[in-house]
Amino acid sequence: MARFASYLAACFLIPGEPASAWSNQGHMATGAIAYDLLASRDPAAVASITALVAQHPDRSRFELALGNLTGAPRDRALFELIARWPDDIRKTAYNHTHWHHQLRVVVGTTAFKFVRLGEADHAFSRNLKIVSDDKADPGRRAIALCWLFHVLGDMHQPLHAGHRIGGRFPLTDRAGTLGWVRRGPDAAPETLHHFWDQAADREGDEAAGANSIARAAEAAAETVSVTLEQDPTATYRLAVKESEILAATIAYQGVALAESPRPADAPVLTQDYVTAARRAGEQRIGQAGARLADMLGALFSDGNRTAIERGSRDLPPAAMLHPEQ
Repeated sequence: MARFASYLAACFLIPGEPASAWSNQGHMATGAIAYDLLASRDPAAVASITALVAQHPDRSRFELALGNLTGAPRDRALFELIARWPDDIRKTAYNHTHWHHQLRVVVGTTAFKFVRLGEADHAFSRNLKIVSDDKADPGRRAIALCWLFHVLGDMHQPLHAGHRIGGRFPLTDRAGTLGWVRRGPDAAPETLHHFWDQAADREGDEAAGANSIARAAEAAAETVSVTLEQDPTATYRLAVKESEILAATIAYQGVALAESPRPADAPVLTQDYVTAARRAGEQRIGQAGARLADMLGALFSDGNRTAIERGSRDLPPAAMLHPEQ
């Protein structure tokens, strides 16, 4: 079975750099929501996180972006930067290309649904264990914390958990990166994956857009169930399962969604679809922020340390594309 899974991985693998999950705006909004919730519940946890990130080996990147900010605005902006850091460093030695997704076939020829491609499961488990270890090198813990922020956010994006196979995509549409659509009659072609990455985005300034998404996402998350598991691993698994379902039912609309393998033939998405995607994007970003705040509260509260360390060991290995690093 392992060899067969490896063969399918070679066939279905998204080559090179996969698309991001949420855009910078989306990840920053997740970090902002987590900050808002955690700061109101446990300011000491926020202080512990900012102190840890001050020992990040790439902290100069944060310092440059934070500029002259001080106090709470600086801490909130830092949470936003933590959440997007793994996208910002894609062309550096810190990068792990396949940590951003864990894909299962959810539409079409689902005989291959047992094969899960990517290393997000591994990334979450590995980095949770590092962050949970108070004796680990602080710089290493700070890097792992950034990945926890990011992977949890990534896996709330439906097309980082599910893709389709069949018809014009016999070896999958690679999570929508091979399928082209237009968001309006006069819009340029874009991949379905890119459309979903930016489903909740606002025009204009990136920081202002992130704040706008955060406000809408917090409100949107109140309209859906945000299950908060005591075990972070259980929370992660739940988020992945939800995204698989959303990929099948909303992103691909069962088998109904049309996407073209050629940009010139990209179909125009209906306004109902665009509206539904925006709503789903806001809800998922809101859920990710709430779950991240809950996880951080547990990680940086001594009373929950044992449960965290136990949960970091419970995630079974997936059919990974590369051996554990």
